[in-house]
Amino acid sequence: MLNCAIGIGGAGTGKTRMMMETIEKAMARPEVDGDPFKIGFSSFTRAASSEASRRASDMTGVAQQDLEKLGYYKTSHSVAYRQLGVEKGEVIGGSKEDDKWVSEALDSDVATAFDDESGVMRVYAGDPVASASLNMWNLSRSLVVPLKDVVEANMTFDSPGYAEVLRRIERYETAKRLEGRIDFTDLIGKFVGIRFSPANGPEHVDPDGEVPSDVVGWIFDEAQDASKLLDMACRRLVTGQSVIWAWLVGDPFQVLYSWAGASAKHFLSWEHTKKKIMPKSYRCARPILELGENQLKKLKDGEYWDRGIAPADHDGVVEESDYIDDVLTSLDPSVDTLVVARLNRNVRSMEFLMSECGVPHRRVKAKDGAYAKDLGLGGLWKLQHNQPVSGDEWGQILKIMPSRSLDGTQWFTRGSKKRWDAELSSRYDLIFPDEIGFLGATESLTEAIKSGAWSSLPNGGTFFARAAKAYGIDAVINPKIRVGTIHSVKGQEADKVVILSSVNRRTRESEEESTERHNEERRVEYVAATRARRHVVVAHDPRSKLRMEYEI
Repeated sequence: MLNCAIGIGGAGTGKTRMMMETIEKAMARPEVDGDPFKIGFSSFTRAASSEASRRASDMTGVAQQDLEKLGYYKTSHSVAYRQLGVEKGEVIGGSKEDDKWVSEALDSDVATAFDDESGVMRVYAGDPVASASLNMWNLSRSLVVPLKDVVEANMTFDSPGYAEVLRRIERYETAKRLEGRIDFTDLIGKFVGIRFSPANGPEHVDPDGEVPSDVVGWIFDEAQDASKLLDMACRRLVTGQSVIWAWLVGDPFQVLYSWAGASAKHFLSWEHTKKKIMPKSYRCARPILELGENQLKKLKDGEYWDRGIAPADHDGVVEESDYIDDVLTSLDPSVDTLVVARLNRNVRSMEFLMSECGVPHRRVKAKDGAYAKDLGLGGLWKLQHNQPVSGDEWGQILKIMPSRSLDGTQWFTRGSKKRWDAELSSRYDLIFPDEIGFLGATESLTEAIKSGAWSSLPNGGTFFARAAKAYGIDAVINPKIRVGTIHSVKGQEADKVVILSSVNRRTRESEEESTERHNEERRVEYVAATRARRHVVVAHDPRSKLRMEYEI
């Protein structure tokens, strides 16, 4: 019989630490006998599973990449991918090439607008009918209900009717079948034994792939984010012949993806022999924890219940500002800070203002290219101040700098960029300012670097140089101020959190029409506030009429 336990923890209560302690104790038990590959850790995002594998690697001495590739420290869909033996390129992801394929299959322009890193909770944008059809198809499969039910439940004056959605999705499914493609939702469906038919709904069939036979215990992290389909995958994993125990860990009040089928009711409904509520937040000071809990108390239909979580021992403060612009321009770059907003467009506006004012910051989930750009700009700043740069920094300088200006000024000699990649990059670990001419920099570029005029050449150079002059190069290259949507900062924390209170009309109308959407917005507000350890600022934009429901 499976020994199942449920762990419930609020913000900052040490859920990850508890899971690592569970692994450590399991390692000493005879059925595991010190073998970390007999323990499975499945989360719903790559970031969470990667963090777990890193900590387990430190604990066990086994290389992190081995735990991930040879073991089962993976997202749920990655486990299914491995067990089904799917070929590379078979799965439709969220890349530009995949979006192009989907667009061609539907004969409509669509693109991935949101991807939660699991590959399952995906939102399409673009052509309104095609994107709405794909989004409703994803939701119906995650809920394991007929497509018609989802279309009718989400019917608005401007949404496509069932007949049109069905026509689009059947075309999409036909293209997948003809070219041997599947998406991540199909992947989970195959693993749990669900065949999805646009017209006839889900059908139970024999599952594909074998369940890992040597895993003794499973830990399912962020279990509140499971849809019915993902919950079915977890339930199948624990049927392995060696499985003795399972832990499901989550916070019922951090469900932010109900629009994609996520619900805490799935993991709370598991038959269990133990339920542990983590009693204390080590992150949130009393005023911050109370701010978050007050938002949860507004949940409808009796969803709220007091878990009795005690606040952290340190002091904290919650304050309100009528002017977000004043808050952003006065941020201290030496303080670990998260700046969050409900909408991506608000995030972009805040980023623009901080850049204009020279406040160093970075997107929470910046792509690799953003880091590389900072590396190149930082290298130019160092050269200006007569400091050597690394070979990586010079390589990025070559990438971000134009070869010539519109006025004809040549900044690099012909072929210098190709020469660096082909033969010189492997020979230079450190480059001094007087060596850049040999590496292709013209006299014009050398003078521009010495005078600081280089900052007007690459994109973002002026803002970078202004911030470096005001706060120092380290503060700009490794900024302590991070910016993102509330959804993107889930799982993160900072000493200070600035929350832009603005919401749009569509969000407000949807929460007024639906109890679930009302509750989801209160959970979003809870998550935003409880990222903070010591200081929360709820800041308003006087130009925005609609605001979150914080009471301070």
